[in-house]
Amino acid sequence: MKTNEIKLKRGQLYWYILEIIGATLISGGNPLRPIIPVAIKEIVESLKKIRNLNVEETKVRKSLEKLESKEIIDLEEKGDNIFVKLKDKNNLTVIKYSTKALLNFKRKAKHWNKKWFLVFFDVPEIQKNKRDYLRRFLVYIGFYQYQKSIYIFPYECENEIKLIKKIVEGAKYIKYIIAEKIEDEKLVKQYFKL
Repeated sequence: MKTNEIKLKRGQLYWYILEIIGATLISGGNPLRPIIPVAIKEIVESLKKIRNLNVEETKVRKSLEKLESKEIIDLEEKGDNIFVKLKDKNNLTVIKYSTKALLNFKRKAKHWNKKWFLVFFDVPEIQKNKRDYLRRFLVYIGFYQYQKSIYIFPYECENEIKLIKKIVEGAKYIKYIIAEKIEDEKLVKQYFKL
């Protein structure tokens, strides 16, 4: 597989790296090999495999140093290797980007078992800003808005929802359901390209 030599937009590599680091933590290992902490070389390999990007280690290192200055990660040298550790596994920024990366990975795998995974919530009106944020968050990570407070995903995502419930304000009101049949299924299938 040929990797892209395209010029990334400003800050794009930073977010791609954050996705990989976070997905490594949440899944218990990166898509190549189950190692935590993550070495820079493994991040470069993950970018090739997941994003089809060919990025120099020096560019990855610069982005990691930026993440370290924001106190999201720690860089640790061991012999010839530099390893990356998350400072706080419950960092909302990390959760947001890594959850999106994991759900995208499930969509690309295309192993649909003909079930629908729904989340719905009833956040009190007094917490309207939390409710609005939760709606934007679910759409951002890849859910389809089925109704105003009901969102659908075609692949199992219980662990991701448990994590969101722990971290995202207002998500404690989320309920998780697995359905075998839904109305307007054709429309939802088109959205997810099933």
